[in-house]
Amino acid sequence: MGDLALVGDTLEDYAQRGIFQGFSRQQQGRQRGEFRVLWHRGQLFQWNWDGGKRSLRIACVLPGVPAKSSMYRQFKAWLKERQDPALPAHRQCDPDKLTLKTYNRGGDVALTMQLLDADTEYGVRKLVALVNEIYLDFLSSGLYFDWLVETFDLDPDKPW
Repeated sequence: MGDLALVGDTLEDYAQRGIFQGFSRQQQGRQRGEFRVLWHRGQLFQWNWDGGKRSLRIACVLPGVPAKSSMYRQFKAWLKERQDPALPAHRQCDPDKLTLKTYNRGGDVALTMQLLDADTEYGVRKLVALVNEIYLDFLSSGLYFDWLVETFDLDPDKPW
């Protein structure tokens, strides 16, 4: 099985287990593919695999975050901490196996994982776990309550 198929099958496995609320894939050549995942807060996440670069990019993992905001600075620091060897293996993104990069374009925070070895499945699974941690750990600190309410049009008086 090629890497493109492995990426798609790994993501589809999450959808079949009910982790994602929706999933689709579209091949864009021999080494490129686009995957759409319906997930946290009903967001549609667009994942792009580039086999030539061995990278998986999420076009917008956090919407509406100004590039010069403290939230974006804190997110970059939090992301860097995910590669700290002191973290338990199940929470760490091994820096010998992948790199993580974030970009902010017009307030949409993109996240890219580039593989440094041949373990494509490891990279995909770590990226899924990382995005989940963004929503369940990074955003749950209470610092971003107003951002969550505004971005996802939540009722601040009801539990979510």
